[in-house]
Amino acid sequence: MKFTSIKFKGYRCFQDEWAGFDAVKPITVIIGRNNVGKSHLLHLVKMCCEPDIVKRNRNLQVSGVLDEPSLRGQFRQNWSGGNLGVYDEWVHHGSYFINAELFATVLNSGLQIDFRLDETHPLNIKCSGGDERKIVEQRSVLIKNIIHSGSHLFLGFNFRQLLADRDVKPELAAIELKLSPDGSGATNIINRFIHSTHEDYPRDRIQVEMLRALNHIFAEDGCFTEIQCNVHDAPQDGQSHLLDHWEIFLGEAQKNLISLSNSGSGLKTVFLVLLNLLVIPHIEKKPKHMYVYAFEELENNLHPALLRRMFRYLEEYAVENNVHIFLTTHSSTALDLFGSSPNAQIVSVTHDGKSAHARTISAHFDQLSVIAELGAKPSDLLQANGIIWVEGPSDRVYLNKWIELFSGGKWREGRDYQCAFYGGSLLARLGVADPKAEEDFVNLLQINPNLLLVCDGDRTAAKGKGSGLKKRVSTIKQQVESLPNSHIWITKAKEIENYLPGELLADYIQSGQPKDPGQYERFFPAKKSEKGSSYLESQLGLKSIDKMELALETAPKMTKEMMRVRFDLEKQITAIIEKIEQWNHEGAE
Repeated sequence: MKFTSIKFKGYRCFQDEWAGFDAVKPITVIIGRNNVGKSHLLHLVKMCCEPDIVKRNRNLQVSGVLDEPSLRGQFRQNWSGGNLGVYDEWVHHGSYFINAELFATVLNSGLQIDFRLDETHPLNIKCSGGDERKIVEQRSVLIKNIIHSGSHLFLGFNFRQLLADRDVKPELAAIELKLSPDGSGATNIINRFIHSTHEDYPRDRIQVEMLRALNHIFAEDGCFTEIQCNVHDAPQDGQSHLLDHWEIFLGEAQKNLISLSNSGSGLKTVFLVLLNLLVIPHIEKKPKHMYVYAFEELENNLHPALLRRMFRYLEEYAVENNVHIFLTTHSSTALDLFGSSPNAQIVSVTHDGKSAHARTISAHFDQLSVIAELGAKPSDLLQANGIIWVEGPSDRVYLNKWIELFSGGKWREGRDYQCAFYGGSLLARLGVADPKAEEDFVNLLQINPNLLLVCDGDRTAAKGKGSGLKKRVSTIKQQVESLPNSHIWITKAKEIENYLPGELLADYIQSGQPKDPGQYERFFPAKKSEKGSSYLESQLGLKSIDKMELALETAPKMTKEMMRVRFDLEKQITAIIEKIEQWNHEGAE
C-alpha cells in the first residue's frame, strides 16, 4: 500500500500536534518565519523515500487507498477457514476493499495501529459464512498488516536537498561526481562534462540544455553565451593554493569570462538548482520522475522578478516531468505565486513558543492570515508584474474566469498579475497622472506602473448608449489611455453582472427560464427605482442577493462560447490578455 498523506508527531519541534502533508502535489511550499521548523518537515519528506517507514518512525498518521496487490498479499485466493469462515478469503473478503480509502494512526513504531475506512467499505460488508464478529476482527488484523508493511508513494525515489547555506567554489578534479546539499561538488561535475570525452558525460548537457534553462530564467537580467570550467594557472590575490583548482566561468556577449565563485549568490542559487534538475538524473542514471527535491530559501539574494521566473520554471518542470518539489521559504512571493495554482499546495508552519504547528492552506482567508503572519504590507503589490484594479471581490472572480477562458488558462492571478480592489466611490480619489500634479490623489502609478482598470459604465436604459460617463470615470479614462502599459475597461453594459447569460442565472436559482439581462437594464434593486423594476426582482424573483455567492456559483460554469457573445466582453478581455502578456514578456520584468 502506498500512503499519499503522512504526518508525524513528537519529532523535533513538532510535539503537540500532527504535522506533515495532506496530499502529494508537484509543488509543496512550506512557508513561515525563520526558525519555526520548516526544515524539519523536510526530514519527513526524506523518510518517505525510505523503506519500513512505519517500523522506523515512532508516531505516524497516514492515509491512502487500498490496492489489489496489497490486499492479495494478506487475503489468499482459494483459501478458506479460520475466523473468515468457509468462503474464499480473497473473493468473499479481500476483494471487497479494493480502492477503499484508509486513514490510520500508527503509534510506537507500529505496535499500536488504529484505522478506519471510508463509509462505502465497512469492515462488516457482506459478512457471510461465519461469525460476523470474528470475521470483522480478522479483516481488521489483515488490514493492519498491510498498514504495517506500507510505504509512502515516494518509496525508492532519490531525495535531493539544496540547503539555504550554499555556495559554488573552485575545486580539485575528482573521480567521484557528487553534488552535496551545500553545493560542493558542483565545479567538479561541470569540469567533467566540459572536458571529458567519455560518452557518459555529454558536453551539450551543460553547454546547451543547462545554458538554455539559465537564460530562460534570467531573461533580460543576463544573457549567457557559454559555460566553461578552467584551471587557475596563476595565483590570484596571493591565493597560491588555488593554482591547481578548477573554477566555473560564464560568458556573456561582449564581456570577458566571469568566474561563478565571484558572482552573486543569486546566480549561484539558480546554477545549483539547474544542476540538480538537469544533470544529476543523468549522472545517477535515474528517470526524472523518480526524484524528490527539497530546496531551502531560494529567495535569498534573488530579485523578486527573477524569483518569480525561477518559481515558474520549477512549476513547469515539475508538471512536465512528474517531479515533486518541496520549497521552504519565508517569502510572500511564493505564496502569491503558488496560492492559486492547481499544481501546488501551501503548508504554513508556526510556533507558539512550545511546539511547532503545520497546516495546509486551503481557503482565501487563510492565505490572508498567512500574509499577515509574514509581515507583508500593501507594498508587496510593487513586486507584481502588473495590477488589475477592480471595484470589488465579485468582479475579481468574474475577471479571473474570463481571462482563464479566453487565454486557454495561460495567465493566472498571483503568478502573472495581481488583482486589487478600489471600491466604486473611491475612484473619485484615484488618479494615474504625474503624482506632483495631483498631490491630493492616491496615485496608482506609485504602486505599479503596469495597471488595468475595470469599472462599471453605469449607463441606464433610459439614457442608453449615448449617455455620458460620470466625471470621475471620464477623468481617469483619459489618464489611463495615455499610458503605454495600461488599459481601462469601462463596461458597455450597466455593470459586470449584466454580462451573465440567462442560462447561468437559471441554473443558479434552479428554476424558470430567465431572459438574458439587457445591456442597460438595472440588475440590482435601487432605493429610488420603481419596486420590481430590476432584473433581480422581475426575472429571478429575488429581492436581494449575495454578490460574492453569485460569482462563486456561476463563474465555474461559464464557457467561452456563452460569454463571447455578451456585448464587448470578448474584445475587452482580449485587450486585457494582451496587456498581461506584455507585462510578462521576458523583457518587461
